[in-house]
Amino acid sequence: MQDHILSSFDQDLGSLREQVLIMASSARKNLACAMRGLMERDTDLCNAAIAADQDVNELEKSIDRLGMQILLKFQPTAQDLRQVMGTIRIANNLERISDQAGSIAKRARAINLLPEMPEISLIQPVYHLCARNLEAGLQAFIDGDVESAALIRQKDKELDAAEKNLDRALIQVMEARHSPIEGYLHLIFIARFLERIGDHCKNICEDTIFIEKAEDVRFDKTKRAETAAPASW
Repeated sequence: MQDHILSSFDQDLGSLREQVLIMASSARKNLACAMRGLMERDTDLCNAAIAADQDVNELEKSIDRLGMQILLKFQPTAQDLRQVMGTIRIANNLERISDQAGSIAKRARAINLLPEMPEISLIQPVYHLCARNLEAGLQAFIDGDVESAALIRQKDKELDAAEKNLDRALIQVMEARHSPIEGYLHLIFIARFLERIGDHCKNICEDTIFIEKAEDVRFDKTKRAETAAPASW
């Protein structure tokens, strides 16, 4: 990021990014807490993830207010404007990631009331891909690394495939066992929540590309947008 004549702009923009990084840390923690609550059958961890989501909501409100103040006070243009708008959009995706973590925790809490299911372990590959994409996507944003952002954006397909495979596997189990299906249905929903988190990770990568290169690749299904010359802003 270039130095600006108005040091107060740099300070406010730095504060905006700092709040987003705090928000990112909280969202990651909520997701990890919810998944530990599921895997370890720890309802206290589930409750903690659900309660902590409100803190993330408040952070998003604060970021929205600060972002609006920056826009009105400094009226930035070009990359400065993209930095503010892109960062606000990333905060919105982080809030939704935390929401999904809360939904996972609620389903996990319900599963914990049921007899243990050995199939719980099948969710691990889906969670691993989700957590990988989230961590790498956020690091790409922090570093302003367009190449990494484009790579993680493409890897969302792996998470989509893993979620579909789990869905099919659990349906086969339900069809074969003729046993109560409540727990399996909760697990299917958890996998879908993880897949949605992956979508928000993809959005974060797309916002990173937008911030750094002024390219809107949200609806581009090919690699063309990632290799094209930067658009003017």
